[in-house]
Amino acid sequence: MQALGIISIAVMVIGLIGMIICSKKQKTNPAMQPVSIGLFVVVLAGAIGLLVERGVIGGGANSVMESELAFLASRGHAAGDYLKKVAPGKKILIIAEPNFDKSAQITAMVDMIKKAYGSQDVTIAAIPVPASTEDNPQPIEEVMKAKDFDKLTDQYKDAGIIISLIGLPSNARSMKAFSANPAPKFFLLSTGIGTGKFVQEQMNKGVIVGAVVPNPKANYDLKAPADPAKAFAIRFVLVTKENLAANKQFFE
Repeated sequence: MQALGIISIAVMVIGLIGMIICSKKQKTNPAMQPVSIGLFVVVLAGAIGLLVERGVIGGGANSVMESELAFLASRGHAAGDYLKKVAPGKKILIIAEPNFDKSAQITAMVDMIKKAYGSQDVTIAAIPVPASTEDNPQPIEEVMKAKDFDKLTDQYKDAGIIISLIGLPSNARSMKAFSANPAPKFFLLSTGIGTGKFVQEQMNKGVIVGAVVPNPKANYDLKAPADPAKAFAIRFVLVTKENLAANKQFFE
């Protein structure tokens, strides 16, 4: 907890104690009523200070929403930075859900990928399935199939890296890209459903080069640091062939 939070709590405690004392003395000394009101203002100020310190109010870089956006976008930095090391100089295809262009999170994440990878040769495309609506809610993981991914990979055959924001379809083994020679490098910012064993196989083969999973030790009370690498380390883990054995629980 930062100094502002500690001071705010101390002010609130002192104010509350004073209010309790004043409330007992108001019956015999009416002059204590304005003192009690003043102490209430002190307690209120302490509460506001605590909310500001926690980022609930106050706006700017300290807001909860901006902090959460920074955490989520940090996945893009991790992806771009790692891919620059293991597969530099390639065209990137990012596969997203329908209506991705309306998501500030995805926009920020893609910007992070471009910056960390060091290239603007990045295309983002929506998986060709019906978008989920209020009248027809459809979890993307349950709707998408291998043939839908094939439509995109056939359209962007020059992509040497495929980053999926939506994981893999349940029948991923049927995807053309995994049997291509040479196969593109895959990076998963989501692992999908029911594809754990397949992800392990392809990671051991070096086709899936990385996958992002939640950090089991994440501290969700922390604000996102300015450094995206540090923000990523708080919330997420980058799984690669080298540390797959230690993180198999995410791919069972």
